[in-house]
Amino acid sequence: MEGTQPAIGESSKVNSILELLNIAKILALVFGILGFIIAAWSAWPVIYGYWGSIIGGLYWIAAAIINLMLYMRMDEFSSMVKTRRYVELHDSILIWMVLGLIFGFIVGLLLLIVFIQLEELKKAVSYPSAYPPQSPPSVPPPPE
Repeated sequence: MEGTQPAIGESSKVNSILELLNIAKILALVFGILGFIIAAWSAWPVIYGYWGSIIGGLYWIAAAIINLMLYMRMDEFSSMVKTRRYVELHDSILIWMVLGLIFGFIVGLLLLIVFIQLEELKKAVSYPSAYPPQSPPSVPPPPE
């Protein structure tokens, strides 16, 4: 499939998907680090007897871990786009999109946009818009 011509509009969608994945990668790293900082800050009153903040601390630890795992998966997602494995990416990004919406809303929202663009890209690639180029008709040699 790598030798086939791209469908009309595929390159612009691929570029926008790659840009969104890069932005989501940076934000996932930032939210992962901030998640650990917020978890440490919210768990601090536990030492003084405020047990209610443990639930908040556990949520932020989970959010930090999910965001850092998303950060590590973004390169794999980008390579799937570059090798035109849209169906495989569409299936694997669904779970990460839901986790991203729960544990890091902005990253999950960006993955939702990528998910929607992959739907359109899958349709465009499955129905090619142009016929493959044909060889020119053979011309007989001139008479001698």
